[in-house]
Amino acid sequence: RDDRFAVTAVAGPDEALHALDCEPFECVVSRYDLSEGHGVDLLDAVRDRHGDVPFVLLVEDGSATVASEAVSAGVDEYVPKGGFSDPFETLASRIDDAVSRARTEQRLADHLDRMTDAFCGLDDDWRLTYLNDHATDLLDRDAEELLGRRIWDCFRGLDGTALESELRSAMVTGEPTTVEYHADLIDADLEIDLYPSVTGLSAYFRDITERKERERELRELSDRLRLAVEGADVGVWDWDLRTDEVRFDDRWAEMLDHDPSEITFDLSEWEDRVHPDDLDSVWAALEAHFDGETEYYQFDHRLRSNHGDWLWIRDRGRVVERDDDGEPVRAVGIHLDVTEEKARERALERYRRLIDELPEGVCEYDADGRFTVVNDYVASTHGVSPVELTGRPSPLVDRIRETADGDPFTELVEGARETLSGTVELDLPDRSGAIVDFELQRLLIDGEFDGVLGISRDVTDERRRQRRLERTSARLEALYEGSPDMIDIHDEAGQIVDANRAMLAELSYGREDIVELAVWDIDEQMDRTEAFDVWDGLETGETVRLETTFRRADGTSLPVEVHVRRIDVQGESRFLASSRDISDRKAYERRIERENERLNEFASIVSHDLRNPLNVLSGYLHLAMETGNDDYYERCERALDEMERLIEDVLTLARQGDAVDDVEAIDLRELATRYAEDEFSPVDVPDGSTDGDVALPDGVSTDGEPDAGSGVSIDVAVEADQALFADAGRLKRLLGNLLRNAAEHGGSRVVIDDLPDGFYVADDGPGIPDDRLDAVFESGYSTSETGTGFGLAIVESIAEAHGWEVTLTASESGGARFEFTGVDRP
Repeated sequence: RDDRFAVTAVAGPDEALHALDCEPFECVVSRYDLSEGHGVDLLDAVRDRHGDVPFVLLVEDGSATVASEAVSAGVDEYVPKGGFSDPFETLASRIDDAVSRARTEQRLADHLDRMTDAFCGLDDDWRLTYLNDHATDLLDRDAEELLGRRIWDCFRGLDGTALESELRSAMVTGEPTTVEYHADLIDADLEIDLYPSVTGLSAYFRDITERKERERELRELSDRLRLAVEGADVGVWDWDLRTDEVRFDDRWAEMLDHDPSEITFDLSEWEDRVHPDDLDSVWAALEAHFDGETEYYQFDHRLRSNHGDWLWIRDRGRVVERDDDGEPVRAVGIHLDVTEEKARERALERYRRLIDELPEGVCEYDADGRFTVVNDYVASTHGVSPVELTGRPSPLVDRIRETADGDPFTELVEGARETLSGTVELDLPDRSGAIVDFELQRLLIDGEFDGVLGISRDVTDERRRQRRLERTSARLEALYEGSPDMIDIHDEAGQIVDANRAMLAELSYGREDIVELAVWDIDEQMDRTEAFDVWDGLETGETVRLETTFRRADGTSLPVEVHVRRIDVQGESRFLASSRDISDRKAYERRIERENERLNEFASIVSHDLRNPLNVLSGYLHLAMETGNDDYYERCERALDEMERLIEDVLTLARQGDAVDDVEAIDLRELATRYAEDEFSPVDVPDGSTDGDVALPDGVSTDGEPDAGSGVSIDVAVEADQALFADAGRLKRLLGNLLRNAAEHGGSRVVIDDLPDGFYVADDGPGIPDDRLDAVFESGYSTSETGTGFGLAIVESIAEAHGWEVTLTASESGGARFEFTGVDRP
């Protein structure tokens, strides 16, 4: 072992590669013959995994084939043991040489890579032997792609160029040279230092594109300044700071409306004309430049013209000469009249302030959707200043691209469209889900694309209010249109402006028809003057209740209860009228009223009509007791029967007036025939007289014998053949009362027959006088001595309970004819 080396021995190729993976080694030494494969195989593996680690191959005997294979594989040293007297000393020397070379090459590579210049090496056959990282970055090529190849093959565009001539000249002459060259391949200006050597050529090159651009700009600026001074409307001054002599050119004087001869070469010619408010600031700027704080002196100030006007002057200059102590000796500069520019700036500033005060975002985007100009509103919504926001990508543009089909912003930039507008949801720094309305417009200046003008507005609160209003409106509309009550809206003049479905359906109007009507066109009881008085007396939100009658389109009417409320609709007074059909309530009220009347009648009848049979009963009892004649007791019994029948009829009248809730289809012929045959019997009509000896109550005879009556037969002819809907029990009662009425009044024949919408019952009795037609249905009215006066009242009550109308007329034979109409049929 040699103390110069720290050696790590391994058993085979796999162990060697593992050792290299675990820690760095400066050299690998391997025999050619290995237990697994050959040393050249290990060399290939080392090169693949660890690059240019020096590799020394030790072989037992020299072999041209092995040597050629090793050299081709890139071995650093090849040592045959049999070729040297002390092979191990030779091996150590070769290891030392390989490691030294590797270290030197690494230092050179590190040096070249640390250089700020790009570097490449060429051999004498123009092959590239080395490229540092700066070179590969600048050329935008991979080193492995270029190394080992001729430069003319790598960069085909060099043929016939000035650079080719310089390269070949340097290689021939051996003289270093520097050349500037514009490389079209990378579109850059390069400065190249060429250093030829016996082995080839070294080239150091750097990108001077920006420097060349600055030089071109400086030349152009110099040319423009020269032309500006010669041809522009500027005045030139030259100031000797030691004497305060200032030479003004003719244009300087003319700018202030002076003849050049009126201007003396003194500083006061300028200083006395400076606006008092500007003078201190002007001198402060001059002193800062004199002290070397600024490269140039520049200040905009006001100068008084010969006519007394104030002109805005852009004063520019610099010190062109200083003394040994650094004090300024001479300064030169120009005056430029910028009065109109200042006016434009003030107008622009006013416009800018106006834009900043707008409650909307106003900005300009570049072609990539970045902010170039923003107003305060846009900056505030993003939580930064306008300066900080400028140059940033616009979240609005990004959101538009995310939500739209295609890329409408690019279409706007490219001129495929002129405007773009819409609404998006946008996450802003201070809140997410903001709703933003936007309008973008392509901006052209002098026919060239200058950007995209954007106007945006956060409408989150407005849209949410709108959505709430829409939901509320939908609910109100559902309530309005779905209300079972009739609802209409009319103005202060009484003109109907809207009506809901219930009102249109109930009154049989179309919506377009009803809005042509005034309130009084449908309200039969409304007086215009009274209506205006009622409406004028209502405050907003106040309601008044009315009962009136509405007229339908077909001329029929219905009673309604109306609640009228004054409301405000977008600043205009309107009246909301909610109306309800109260036909059922009115019918109920009428029925209650009739019931009350009937109760009053009952009270009157009971108190009056029961008194007569009671008097009869009392009289006969008195006679029976005085005379001892038992026949009077029979007459007392008849008086009691009359009282019982009277009470029964009163109860029947009270019960039969209730509305019929359950009806059935009835064959009128069958029911009437069966009833007449089974239930009806001759009616006895009593006939008696008094003996005149005793004063008797009305209706009491005194002949000493009970009244004898004679039976009366009724012939019933049923000619009806149509069925009807009715309560069978009540219909029998109705027919029975009419048959009994005919019998009690002397009739002998009754006819029951159909009418188109009902039926009739006619008898051949004496009939009813015309002046008594309205009284026959009154409770207690009777022309029969034996009647209670309730029979026809019960008939009317049963008819009304069915919803029928009963009419009394004369029959063909002169008797009574009762007609029942409004009858429902199956």
